[in-house]
Amino acid sequence: MPVLSIRHLILSLLLMGALVSSVRAGNSIMIWPIDPVIDSGDKATELWLENRGDATTLMQVRIFGWRQVNGNEQFRNQQDVVASPPMVRMEPGKRQLIRLIRQQATPANKESAYRILIDEIPTPPDPGTRPTGLTFQMRYSVPLFVYGLGLPASSAHPQLSWYIAKRDGRQLLFINNRGNSHARLSNVSLAGHQLSGSLLGYVLAGSQNAFPLNFPVSIHDTLSAQLSTTRNWQSKGSPQAE
Repeated sequence: MPVLSIRHLILSLLLMGALVSSVRAGNSIMIWPIDPVIDSGDKATELWLENRGDATTLMQVRIFGWRQVNGNEQFRNQQDVVASPPMVRMEPGKRQLIRLIRQQATPANKESAYRILIDEIPTPPDPGTRPTGLTFQMRYSVPLFVYGLGLPASSAHPQLSWYIAKRDGRQLLFINNRGNSHARLSNVSLAGHQLSGSLLGYVLAGSQNAFPLNFPVSIHDTLSAQLSTTRNWQSKGSPQAE
């Protein structure tokens, strides 16, 4: 079962002293699954956290609505789906179950997208000790997709096309998705160049996302990507912006 290590996603470095000579890493937290889904007939799904470090850690779990507008990611506060519990204290070697609960009905025949943000809450130093060095404050970002009645996750599929355009002097690859499900793009190549050997990004259902390019591309070139373990996508470009 795939897991996501906390060491892969570092939100920020917090300076804890005027003079520093060391870095203190946060606890090693594992998360699974990294692609949770609430299917059309389900009320909730599970997310697991495990503390593989040697110190107690506090974790805050929040869920935001996620959409893509004009190639930009946007997040909003929402209460359609909530995490229970929203705050956990984890001892070394312990696991914690987080339930992701649908509170409002998802529109029929629709896929709704969310981002689960899991933040490590810094713990105060032990009494009598003086903080030194840098402390990592960690953040995980995990996608969550929720399906309405009439659209089981197994029957939802993206429908993709792409074109090239310039914005603010930069050449961008725009990918449109007219399907009823998100596209997870990995192992992406275009015009003989590999854009990503792993995950490039997502294009949500009924949305568009943009990715920067640093090499010339023609609409006659072929874009190829892996959408899942069993599905690949190849396509020529669109002659004009859609």
